[in-house]
Amino acid sequence: MHCARVRFLWVALWVLALCVGCGGGSSSVTTYSGSGSTTTTVTVATPTGSNTTAVTVDAGPAGSFSLGTSNVPFVTVTICPPNFGAATTRGCVSIDHVFLDTGSYGLRLLKSKLVSVSLPPVTLAANPGFSTPAGTAVECYPFVLGGVWGPLAQADVHIAGETAADIPVQLIDDGVNPALTAPADCVSAAGGTLFSNAASLQANGILGIGMIPYDCGLTCTSPLNYAGFHIQYYVCPDSVTANCQAAAVTIDQQAQNPVAHFVPDDGNVPPDNNGTLISLPTLPAIGAGVATGRLVFGIGTRSNNQIASGAQIIMADANPYVSTSLSTGVSAKTSTCIPSASISCTNNPSYLYFSTTLGATSYPDSYIDSGSNAYFFNDAAISHACASSSGSASTGGWYCPSGSTPVALNAGLSDYLGHTASANFSIANADALFSTPNVAFSNLGGSIAQAPQTFVWGLSFFFGRTVYTSIWGQALSTNGPWNAF
Repeated sequence: MHCARVRFLWVALWVLALCVGCGGGSSSVTTYSGSGSTTTTVTVATPTGSNTTAVTVDAGPAGSFSLGTSNVPFVTVTICPPNFGAATTRGCVSIDHVFLDTGSYGLRLLKSKLVSVSLPPVTLAANPGFSTPAGTAVECYPFVLGGVWGPLAQADVHIAGETAADIPVQLIDDGVNPALTAPADCVSAAGGTLFSNAASLQANGILGIGMIPYDCGLTCTSPLNYAGFHIQYYVCPDSVTANCQAAAVTIDQQAQNPVAHFVPDDGNVPPDNNGTLISLPTLPAIGAGVATGRLVFGIGTRSNNQIASGAQIIMADANPYVSTSLSTGVSAKTSTCIPSASISCTNNPSYLYFSTTLGATSYPDSYIDSGSNAYFFNDAAISHACASSSGSASTGGWYCPSGSTPVALNAGLSDYLGHTASANFSIANADALFSTPNVAFSNLGGSIAQAPQTFVWGLSFFFGRTVYTSIWGQALSTNGPWNAF
């Protein structure tokens, strides 16, 4: 996940006409900004159905960054007290401009947007084994460049006609209610930056609908397994920050991917809980002022979410460990690993990644992510010589190739099982894009503060395509998660 605009660069996932994956079907309407310059609204309005909702790429919510956002997809969610039943105006609240992120897991909303809803906190029992007291569960959730901090609460989550009942969601502590200051190690894990309002988050919340049903898993069932940039849960027994302690949290108490908890409440069987499709329109070369598309829940569960004929499928590496024989030195990726006198276990650096090859360069840590707002990769052959649209010195910034024609590229994708795919894309001059009033771009790219082996297929990739993201452990993904396009 994450977003950006004009002179700043952050990181944090096709077009449907009358059928999934058919392509085309976009409509363009010319509108005018207050300055008199023209912008374009581009829309894909299908498929429809109770398992679909609108995705909007626009300038962001009221109170967000004064220069606006770029390539940030938003949806609306409705929050009710747990086990409330059907969403109504009584006791529930609808929140717009929630950031749609296929690169994270769990729903996270600004606490100030939920003051009218009574949500019970997620509480942890005292754990003598870890010497932690009883108290409220609080999470520090880091992204690539920043993080969020705040307590967990139980809620019913409604999106379109789908419901995830009584699941933990995170309330981002934005200081409107009495705030519990984040511990120093949380701030450090977030790279020194915590997003605590719409201006810094560029949204009213984050809807993480990535490849996993929950946000941490077994790692967070012990308070001792934290390292570096990983998620961390705390128990806070009172309002004193110094008393917050790293805590063990069971998987069902962690922030949950709402899609994995959808039930067939509209009569459709099977439930639409095994993944998503994101369909966004084809854009003009200079972008659009507003782009609208569709978020579709479920893959292969009903007529409007079938896998398109000819879709290319790439598996994410489902092996979290590398097992090495101490006697032979032979290593192998594995789904489980138990250290012993003859076996050593290390983390698999390619876990949940696939590989991208561009020219002679390989990027083994590649992923598709609607929460990253551009193509992000390191390529010395593409100029960073932007006059005004630079990132920070540490990131390398946006790409600004010379000339008026975007650079056309073709990349190969491959996974750990040997499947291959290919994708055409282009990189335009960021100065030229950001000199317009537009905010949606299919050819925005740059390099970021990540390792050279990383390639992020961010929201630029989604325009003009239909992108599928499966959820591991659900139907169609029992052997590991995958993307398709």
